[in-house]
Amino acid sequence: MTMRERYGWRDPAAYEWTAGDIAFGWLVGAGAVLAGSLVVGVVMAGSAAVIVVLFGAIIGLPTLTVYGIPVAIAAASALRRVGHEFVHVIVFALLGALGGALAALVSAEPMGSGWTIVTPMILVGACTAVLARTLAHDRAVRTRGS
Repeated sequence: MTMRERYGWRDPAAYEWTAGDIAFGWLVGAGAVLAGSLVVGVVMAGSAAVIVVLFGAIIGLPTLTVYGIPVAIAAASALRRVGHEFVHVIVFALLGALGGALAALVSAEPMGSGWTIVTPMILVGACTAVLARTLAHDRAVRTRGS
């Protein structure tokens, strides 16, 4: 009897996820949102980059929590039987881009920034989702084995 069978551990190689995987993905995602906001701030605003990071924290982190966690759980559950890693990455990239677009649509008009912030937010959303998913999966494989 293996440790997995004995303790009922989920198999990350079979794309079974745990709440710890989702929590780790959120932590990685939060760091990616703030780092992406900093990069966008430096490129678009220069010396006002701190304001863009604050904007990323105010808009991006709630979006990551309210939209990202349920969507990550749903996508991970729906893709559990799909064995190709690139399919998982593509789906998470598309869902992250959608999350970035939703955050941009919610925040563009109140902030008066119009559509100039939409493309960077879509890119940050896609990169955040792919990075969080990939690192959470790699951590799960490393800690729970395959």
